[in-house]
Amino acid sequence: MRVLHTADWHVGKHLRGRSRDEETAAALDQVVEMARDSAVDAILIAGDVYEHRTVSPEADLIVFEALARLRDTGATIVIIPGNHDSWQRLEALSKLLTPLGILVVPRVLRPAEGGVVEVPSRDGSEAAIVACIPFVPERRFGDAAALFDDRASAYTAYDEGMGAVIAGMARAFRTDRVNVVLGHVMIDGAKMGGGEQELTIGMAYAVSPTRLPATASYVALGHLHRPQTIRRAPCPARFAGSLIQLDFGEVDQDKSVVLVEAKAGKPAKAQELPLSAGRRLIDVTGTLDDILAMSETAEDSYLRVRVKTEGPVPGIAERVREVLPNAVVVELDYERDAHDRPEGGVRTLQPRDQFVHYYQHAHEADPDPALMVAFDRLYAEVAEGAG
Repeated sequence: MRVLHTADWHVGKHLRGRSRDEETAAALDQVVEMARDSAVDAILIAGDVYEHRTVSPEADLIVFEALARLRDTGATIVIIPGNHDSWQRLEALSKLLTPLGILVVPRVLRPAEGGVVEVPSRDGSEAAIVACIPFVPERRFGDAAALFDDRASAYTAYDEGMGAVIAGMARAFRTDRVNVVLGHVMIDGAKMGGGEQELTIGMAYAVSPTRLPATASYVALGHLHRPQTIRRAPCPARFAGSLIQLDFGEVDQDKSVVLVEAKAGKPAKAQELPLSAGRRLIDVTGTLDDILAMSETAEDSYLRVRVKTEGPVPGIAERVREVLPNAVVVELDYERDAHDRPEGGVRTLQPRDQFVHYYQHAHEADPDPALMVAFDRLYAEVAEGAG
């Protein structure tokens, strides 16, 4: 069988207020072309289809058009939600999508109840069993594990509970099928992409790669934005990564999808297919004169600019953006005194001082007195209402 593995579309993403919709749509155009050219039997989408649980009509238009075009290639599509997606919404949409050959598994289910789907090859000579493991919040891993293990109430670690889920799903595998795990899961030891939601990639969510089943032909993962192989896994396993560079933590990362070829009883072979759509994200560092001399460079990229100065320079961000309109982040790089870093962190400051500290670092200047009057008035109103 031939399978295309993709993940982390994050349709609806903005970068510092700038829409990435056109770039994402262009990347999906490439995915459709790859699926058609490779004549794949299945397309696996490993979660985080959307950037937000509350979806805009514009994001829906991009997603549904892409799904329709992918289905027109003749492949069966299997989708699971990630932590950015609303599983309830995808569950409702599944009633419309399933008759079209777009299979949505919105939450962890027992294999016999829809947690495992079977996908035939185009010629009928092979079939894949796809065990679907959507994202499971930490507070719900016990519920998911309880579907497979009566001892789940005793589990206190996410790794252990999710291990029970993975093992339970793998019991549906067959020796005469291509066995695939499709999961939106953080794997211990994998490298962060840099643009992920920090709350869901920490050690509390890390699952040991040894929990992945040795009986799997392939494990198709989503969640981390950096494309990568899981080297300590007992079977071929990969994160497909995001379609475009989503944030500046992903600078210099090349993006791709994965073409997988597999036969029953044998480990799959995976090949990265590079994606070229989307603006590059670039870090630029130098003095103000150096930066202003770059007007002809990187004009189609988004820039994070660090300007080397002797200290705060009010209005410098505006001067930089006059020459480099794609500078979405402008930061000053200078040696800061110890008092610039509150001992114990910003959270130790009173709310008014926190605001002043934020404003100084965001704008490299003190806030206007009129602004502080407005802050004091608003804070007093909120405090009074809370009391």
